[in-house]
Amino acid sequence: MRRPSFALLATLLIMPMTRMIAQDTPAAPARLVASGRPANVISVNPILPLAGYFQGEYERRVRDNLAFALGFSHIELDEIYTNVDAKLRLYPQEKAPHGLGLAAGLGVGHIRQDSYYDYTGCAALPGTVCPPATRRSTTAPSFSVEIHYQWLLGKRRNTAVGFGFGAKRYFISNNDNGYGGDLFQPFVPTGRLTIGWAFP
Repeated sequence: MRRPSFALLATLLIMPMTRMIAQDTPAAPARLVASGRPANVISVNPILPLAGYFQGEYERRVRDNLAFALGFSHIELDEIYTNVDAKLRLYPQEKAPHGLGLAAGLGVGHIRQDSYYDYTGCAALPGTVCPPATRRSTTAPSFSVEIHYQWLLGKRRNTAVGFGFGAKRYFISNNDNGYGGDLFQPFVPTGRLTIGWAFP
């Protein structure tokens, strides 16, 4: 029986290795990621509705490293804040909308305070009755910054889970903010915990 030639053995060994190397080249995974990664995410906070509030966002990938997001929230901190924000989110790892994201946003916020007491002319003397609590509110533009991480889970990566934090500044005039300038809080921390649906 003839032994297989060295050339034949080398060919049988090299061909599978060539396929493996070709599959491991940078271009192949990049194409697979680009074709299989969702481009849109709709997400909401699943806990806030239990308390009567809401936080949600729509995000769309513009480039591999950049996404546009439109968010809406209605939440109570010291006051009640209702916001609409447009954000640009940078993904340094170029896997948007998956991974670490750094965002800056412009928006409009409505701030409402339901328990503001006007003590003007109300002397702190026994028997003096101060005016009842009144509702005060204002609407102002805002600027925000945010850092977050978003996971795309599942076989088709259709489940999005996001977590992040940041800060927001409201540009409130002195006239809107009362004579003392402390009626509304113009600088507030922000947080994000969302679960959503990712799709092409």
